[in-house]
Amino acid sequence: MKKGVNQWAFPGNFSIPDIIQLAAKHRFDGVELCPDEEGSFPLNIDQQKLLEWKAHSEDKNIEIRCIASGLHWKYNLASINTEVRKKAIDIAKRLIEIASTLEAKSILLIPGYVNVPWDPSSEVVPYEKAYKNSRLSISEIAKFAADAKITIGLENVWNKLFLSPLEFRSFIDSFNNQWVRVHFDTANVLISGYPEQWIEILGKRIVTIHIKDFKLSVGNINGFCLPLEGDVNFPAVMGSLKSIGYDDFLIAEMIPPYHYSIDALLANLSYNLDCIMNMRV
Repeated sequence: MKKGVNQWAFPGNFSIPDIIQLAAKHRFDGVELCPDEEGSFPLNIDQQKLLEWKAHSEDKNIEIRCIASGLHWKYNLASINTEVRKKAIDIAKRLIEIASTLEAKSILLIPGYVNVPWDPSSEVVPYEKAYKNSRLSISEIAKFAADAKITIGLENVWNKLFLSPLEFRSFIDSFNNQWVRVHFDTANVLISGYPEQWIEILGKRIVTIHIKDFKLSVGNINGFCLPLEGDVNFPAVMGSLKSIGYDDFLIAEMIPPYHYSIDALLANLSYNLDCIMNMRV
């Protein structure tokens, strides 16, 4: 397996070349980059700049493994509002275009939500309606992804939707499309289940892994923490990953970054990922 790090581990004012250089310094094999509406990586970034970043990553021997974005918390793929859904679909298509230019294997996609737990102002979509709207949106995006040969990795997130691995598996299978798979997060399911069981149930549908941890004693969004600092059973997780033949990236996602030393955070993440990858299972 290879180890990667998500852009959100870095302060928001860091440039993409700086992120790539620091990832190389701390012995990561790749990065997951996160476009936004503005900032260091805006959605409307020009093609030439993307090609410059790609060349820089190749020079540093850092793979741009995945493209992710938090914009689908703002623009819900399962929204009741058709204009919001259209905007969300357009953003997903743009992520695919960016991934294609950067030669990333997949994009991470939040598949829509019933509600955002940490945002009281977010819309509340009836569960069945959210399920149907999400499927319609992803079906349209999947056609675009197939043409670009970029895999959509739907992530298990705190979206109050797809709460069971069996339901999530059935949802993925309903597309009957090799380009619609799972971007699995080890910590997101811990509050209500066991990540090692989700991995075994989802199996070969998993295209990418997010590695982070969660403290059950905290029990809310503040409970997310560095791998090996919480309650995820990583020996069991690694055993399940090996049982399904997963041999791709483990991407560390850490939000927010350390206040005063990005080097300290990256050193800890890199070392902890080494320990996890070398566990006996």
